[in-house]
Amino acid sequence: MQAKYRWDFTKSEGQDTFNFSREFGLPPALARVLYSRGIATCEQARRFLLPNIKQDLTDPAFFPGIADAVERIWLAITGKEPVMIFGDFDVDGIAAAVILKKALAALGADASVFLPQRSTEGYGFTLKALQRALLDAQPQPTLIITVDCGIGAVAEVAWLREQGIDVIITDHHECAPIQPAAVAVINPHLGAPPGAESICGAGVAFKLAHALIQYAAQEGVQVEKGISGQWVVLAGLASVADVVPLTGENRLFAASAMKLWRNHAGAGLRQLMLRAQTGPAGIPDAYTFGFVLGPRINAAGRMDSAMKAYELLTTEDIDLARGLAAQLEGYNGERRGIQTRILKEAREQCGVASGSCQDAAIVVGGLENSDDPKNGGWHPGVVGIVAAQLSEESGKPAAVIVFNSEGGGRGSVRAGAGYHALLALTSAAETLDGFGGHAQAAGFQLKPGCFEHFKALFCQACAEHSGNSDTAPAITVEAWIEPDELSLEMASQIERLAPFGMANRMPLWAMRGVTIESLRVIGSQGEHMQFVLKMGSKPSVRAVWFRCGNLCNILTKGDVVDLVFELLQSDFRGSNEVELRIVDMALRITS
Repeated sequence: MQAKYRWDFTKSEGQDTFNFSREFGLPPALARVLYSRGIATCEQARRFLLPNIKQDLTDPAFFPGIADAVERIWLAITGKEPVMIFGDFDVDGIAAAVILKKALAALGADASVFLPQRSTEGYGFTLKALQRALLDAQPQPTLIITVDCGIGAVAEVAWLREQGIDVIITDHHECAPIQPAAVAVINPHLGAPPGAESICGAGVAFKLAHALIQYAAQEGVQVEKGISGQWVVLAGLASVADVVPLTGENRLFAASAMKLWRNHAGAGLRQLMLRAQTGPAGIPDAYTFGFVLGPRINAAGRMDSAMKAYELLTTEDIDLARGLAAQLEGYNGERRGIQTRILKEAREQCGVASGSCQDAAIVVGGLENSDDPKNGGWHPGVVGIVAAQLSEESGKPAAVIVFNSEGGGRGSVRAGAGYHALLALTSAAETLDGFGGHAQAAGFQLKPGCFEHFKALFCQACAEHSGNSDTAPAITVEAWIEPDELSLEMASQIERLAPFGMANRMPLWAMRGVTIESLRVIGSQGEHMQFVLKMGSKPSVRAVWFRCGNLCNILTKGDVVDLVFELLQSDFRGSNEVELRIVDMALRITS
């Protein structure tokens, strides 16, 4: 059995690692991890290890467009103009809407919030969603502020200007060459201070809120609490859930959100966490944000209306929060059932299930059944998750499409390192009515009757991006380590590098010549494996390998392997001990 990934080892030798060890009490191995991640000075290490929201927050004035936005919003506030905040239906878009709504309310603005319907209006600042927003609005807004969307809405902004409505765009998605003719466009891709170049949509909304508070102070208007701790919690939650790099300002938001959680989370998030967890709810970590709270907030927009999640994040009524949390939990259970069925069908359709998929990318589709998605048909609310799972399993980009009755449809793309989802969609633009997103995640609208043509163009582009489709995807490994280095102290020190996520994953280590003492399949569907591993003369260590149950017939007791893993602390059966989370493994051939 060969390794699934190519193991790339970091080059982390340098004088600064000694300084990091001395200044911050880090083991040399972890000091080298910092150095390998681009942290070259003790001040950078301080910001990484000891982030301080009051000390390290960048000045919003350095974002191009923010001064024009503040000026127009202040005019609306002082003139009592009706303002609409137009958001998105995921965690990032909902959190961004809450942050800006609360900031405007604190300044006395008359602001409403609109979130589009995923199933009927699709993603973004679309004409269809705008028409409903304006139809429902009483009174009609004279200013619309987008959050987490709108960067590609050239035609929509032009249409609104014809209606006499000003628009401010705040977004973080990649920009097209032509920008909307808005009053102001705020997007970190158009300029941002160092460390804030990749903030999420809620982060951009936070920056605008911060700038408004600063401007109000200059105008002699005092806001009682200034920057709210709840805004920080929401920006941190969104930074993790939207899978932006957890470096710089994103790391500052995420780490500060966890510190401020106890006093600033709000009734809704507290109740959602209580509902979701089987044990006592404490301080959340990045896993809780990304895999417990995030999916439940997203489930509202996937299965019904994102406004349910918005209500949850804004209420301070505990009884109402408890009821809304129960609704989101129900939506999430429904989402999981539909997702499992569609994933099974998609794996069979593309050949991943049988190992027969030879294309450079996975492109699958199914007909929507809007009447009863639980019992048949594909649901647009889960295609992004299915695409992510297919991409992770296959190591290839995956595009998943829900067809409408005309043969067109909406799709989502997920792509790993070495690929660029937006560039691949650009190569297939002649088959699309629109698309947008990031390098690793994007959405699109397929023209009727263009599925096969889209598939050919998309796969060709992905083959060119990969350069060599036979090359295994790479993972970055810190170093080969010896069994003596596996200790509870080392596992505890690793936690100082948290929160972990995109661009700051938990360090990976490698070890040679490990013997499998025992192994068994675990998980409700046998999808995972648990091992007891022997490493030289050291006591045996428990390990788990997720989503590898299919290898149970290849590996056996007594096999000697090289492996890549994360080092964790575990309280298995009440005993605090070291545990390994395996990421990759290669079977050694022994005579």
